Formats: sequence, structure tokens, C-alpha cells
Amino acid sequence: MKDSKFRFKEFKVYQDSKAFCKFCRDIIEREIRKKDGRLARQIQRALNSIVLNIAEGSADNSDIEFARFLGISIRSVYETVAGFDLALLYDLISENVNQKIEDDAHQLVKQLSGFRSSLRSAKVKG
Repeated sequence: MKDSKFRFKEFKVYQDSKAFCKFCRDIIEREIRKKDGRLARQIQRALNSIVLNIAEGSADNSDIEFARFLGISIRSVYETVAGFDLALLYDLISENVNQKIEDDAHQLVKQLSGFRSSLRSAKVKG
């Protein structure tokens, strides 16, 4: 993305989070919403929180505050995984779909954690 007025749009973790959310949303629409609208809405809120907290945290000039928002994004990934785990329990999605979501979520948490650590280490070194 060239010359964005919003720095979060340039972060790879933001782009990857959006892709994860889109993938999961498609599953929610296709597999869950018609059978359990409440669970679908809860998972969707958690998904949106992943991306929105990256953006919100980037608006502050404090790396410590940004790291806090990235922590919220990480917790939202965990909530998303738990929501899909419930969907699996309720026979709304297959084990294969759930495993793909968990694998992608694990990678996203690693990426968010690494980004958060880089903010903290930059603050300590600076």
C-alpha cells in the first residue's frame, strides 16, 4: 500500500489479520449464521476486534499503549478460536475447517506477539 495516511494499513500483521477475518467470515456466513445466529455474531465481533484494535492502537504515539491494543487483538484471536471450537462441538463446522482456523490463528498470534515485542524492545533500547 503506497502513501497511506493511516500507518496501520502498511503493517503486514494488519493485512494478514484482514485476510484471516475474511476467511473466517466466509465460513460463518456459509456454515454457522443460519443455524446459530448468536454464535455467529459473537465470533464476528471477536474477528472485527482483531483488526480494529490494531488500527486503534496505531493511532496513539505511545508504543506501550499500542502494545496494549495488540494484546487485545491477541485475546480476540483466542476468542475467535474458542467460538469456532464451539461451532465444532455443535456440529456446525467440520474438524478440517476448525483445524485450518486454529493453524491460521496460531500463526497470527505469533505475528501479533512478535510485533508487540518489537514495540517493547524498541522502547527499552530507545
